[in-house]
Amino acid sequence: MTVQYDHDDEDGAVVDWAPSSPQEVWSAEPHRTPKQLAKDWKEFKKAAIEGDFDEASLTDGVQKVYSTARAAAFFGRSNQWLYWGLRKGIFTYKDGTPIDPERVGPMGKRRFTLPIIREIALSCYRRGNLSEDELQAIMERILLAEFGERAFAEAESPK
Repeated sequence: MTVQYDHDDEDGAVVDWAPSSPQEVWSAEPHRTPKQLAKDWKEFKKAAIEGDFDEASLTDGVQKVYSTARAAAFFGRSNQWLYWGLRKGIFTYKDGTPIDPERVGPMGKRRFTLPIIREIALSCYRRGNLSEDELQAIMERILLAEFGERAFAEAESPK
């Protein structure tokens, strides 16, 4: 396999490159030169040492996903309870459409996002399966999962 990409050299030459290993394919970044990568690495190390590094920035824009067992834990229930509700169409959106989480892999494992978990909680509340206090506790768990404990600790600390 030969890949062509522009190194952004002064002359703008396109270079042919044949990887010698899968690791080389993985690490190759066609839009950044080795000098740019080295510069970025130095800036990253400097920010980490000075304390300006925010671990949360590594996952910015990445939607968290949860297994069935972890999603059921938000409700304090078993994963069988969650399977049952999904299979029987118990969990629905406000318009009555059944909630159907994304399925991935050859076995079709369910993958729950926080918005889906939130909708399941609201569905249970609409059906009368959850009290207002139970709904609030579940929503607090969802917010903690979404923003982390540090986000709320900073907001609550006195100035």
